[in-house]
Amino acid sequence: MKQPSSLILHHSSLPRRGFTLFELLGVLTLIGVVLAVLLGAYGSWGTVHAVDGSVRILEAGLQQARTLARSRRMYVGFEYGTLSTNDSRSVSGFQLYLCTNDNATVAAILQEHQNNTPITNGEREDMGMSPAAPHQRLSGHIRLANQSESGARTDESSLFFNPDGSVWSWDDQHSHDLYVSSRELFNKAPLARLLRVELDTGLVTVIKPEVTP
Repeated sequence: MKQPSSLILHHSSLPRRGFTLFELLGVLTLIGVVLAVLLGAYGSWGTVHAVDGSVRILEAGLQQARTLARSRRMYVGFEYGTLSTNDSRSVSGFQLYLCTNDNATVAAILQEHQNNTPITNGEREDMGMSPAAPHQRLSGHIRLANQSESGARTDESSLFFNPDGSVWSWDDQHSHDLYVSSRELFNKAPLARLLRVELDTGLVTVIKPEVTP
């Protein structure tokens, strides 16, 4: 049966509806919010990864220094910190040194510096300090310092592993703490970790002052 022409709907007669300017602005705003959240989460993850990765490298370096001191029956220096370069940037890292001269000479020189005065280049030669491993550079996102038992921090510091694996430190009484922190703020503060080296044993414990996200 043939339908009346008035009831036949033609495609060309259907109304056409596009996006309004306000709808487009709303979609773009939503995309911007999602991207901001994703980039913020990625940045936070990158900060945590840089800090924890540097902590693992430092812990391995300290264990290597302790093992080397015990196996060679020599003093092993561990120097670390964040240093400024000529182009006004700062680099964080550490270096192991083997004290090849006799232990009595090394012990006497270290004892003279119990009050935290710096070791001179001549004394370094008298101790026979030579690099035991290449300088280990940490991520550019990291700052490294010594935190004393009073809470004060120093950008450059060192400790020495004794031939029996214990630790000689300038003025610490119980432990030597390495403070690892992010340059970027994380929840309005740097993300930080402590590597606590026990003086009696030379063993390392990682301490997290805040909850890891």
